[in-house]
Amino acid sequence: MICEECGFVPQDKVQLDLVFRDGNKNNKSKNNLLTLCANCARIHNKKMRTARKSIYNATVDGDTRIS
Repeated sequence: MICEECGFVPQDKVQLDLVFRDGNKNNKSKNNLLTLCANCARIHNKKMRTARKSIYNATVDGDTRIS
């Protein structure tokens, strides 16, 4: 097995992490799983946290209509 992001070849399989592409831990479908080295897993998880925060930090001004 190798890191699907950077191609790192581990000496031992414990050097790889299993992460969820969409960040949804309930979506356990095979195509939602990624095998990443620890560094790529941290970067992936940080991107997912940042994406979620940007959704919650959205602001609506007086001209915006939600229907």
